[in-house]
Amino acid sequence: MMVEIERADPARVLRVGPEPVAQLRFPLLGAALWWALPAVAMLAGGWTASTILVVAGRTDDPAALITCGVAAAVAVFGGMCLFERLVGPPGAALGAGATVELIHSPFVDAGVVPGWSASAGWARTAVATGVLVWRTHARRPPVIRTAEPVVAPRGSLDDLVAPAPGPTAPGRVVVSGRFRVTGWPRTALQAVELPEHPPREVDAVGWVQTRASRGTAFVVGNDGAHADLVTNDHVIGTARSARVSIAGTTRDAVLLPRPDPERFAQLLGEHLPHLDAPQRKRLAEQTDLRLLRIDSAGLPVGHLEISTADTLDALALSVGYPHGGVPRFVWPAHPVPLPAIGLGRLVLRHGSAELWTPWRVQSGNSGGPVLVREDGRLRVAAVTHIQHDARRSRGNAPQIPAPVLRAYLAAVDGGGV
Repeated sequence: MMVEIERADPARVLRVGPEPVAQLRFPLLGAALWWALPAVAMLAGGWTASTILVVAGRTDDPAALITCGVAAAVAVFGGMCLFERLVGPPGAALGAGATVELIHSPFVDAGVVPGWSASAGWARTAVATGVLVWRTHARRPPVIRTAEPVVAPRGSLDDLVAPAPGPTAPGRVVVSGRFRVTGWPRTALQAVELPEHPPREVDAVGWVQTRASRGTAFVVGNDGAHADLVTNDHVIGTARSARVSIAGTTRDAVLLPRPDPERFAQLLGEHLPHLDAPQRKRLAEQTDLRLLRIDSAGLPVGHLEISTADTLDALALSVGYPHGGVPRFVWPAHPVPLPAIGLGRLVLRHGSAELWTPWRVQSGNSGGPVLVREDGRLRVAAVTHIQHDARRSRGNAPQIPAPVLRAYLAAVDGGGV
């Protein structure tokens, strides 16, 4: 008996409701403690450390020195936590420097230490903060030295990123695996072969985090009130909720239920008719996909369409957040990172997909879309879920193909368990 495929309209969210999740009883208290504890530790510890030796009037008292050291350590730790939560990882150096200057200033006023030492301390803080900023923004996917080269006609790259009427450009392009931070106001860490401004479809890709893991997710439906996002099941794991950073905002996400395995297997048979019953059952049980739902009120992003191609061999854009992406600084809330946009060759055939790249797919890329140009639009042709081999990789990483994703969405939309 043939099963009619119910393709989900990507302009709306799926009909299934989210899984129940326990709510925090005192969310405002939790938010206050998130900021108040490190602030109190910084100010109280700094005040204690800066005054205790001045009050003691001597520097050879062991008890005063130990008390001052403990208070200074608490203050520096609190300052590092507070500023890191404010401006991202480089804030740790800024917080430590500001706390040390807080402790240092009474000794300058009392004439215990020379005044120029304060300026020297701020200079050291600036240098340390600059080094952390450089290291953070240098977080680029490494090049795979053993990868097979990815070479394509220049016209293929032009068609992928900016299709235009007229003859295609001559020549060939070799994907180097190198990245750079470009674009404004839409900014990303992207392959050097790509044009300066990332495509607008990147706005629909976000960073997802649970207490134990982090990865990438992308919007497949947004009706203006709620948005559904796809990620990997292993990114969510046993978590009951998650947080999604997308379009400059961070939002709480609830989980949609997994599809019924039998229904999913039936739909896989429609999308991948060459699979026999045991193969469909095994694929339905092992597919590494999960759906999230967020409040999309005021979220200025659309959805990504799913490719209808069953066979493909083309240049593709892989969008993700390796190791959480490149942090950027949003005051005063959580840092919303920059995505990494890589260039590679996607091969899709016989219900399987592989992405060939000279750069390494890393932890955090999981759940990210692989985009190809189809009918003039960038559409999702595969979903990343496995990293490259650590040693002697040829540059190929398995992906979840679009037919499996379409079947999964249809199965969840028809009712989960």
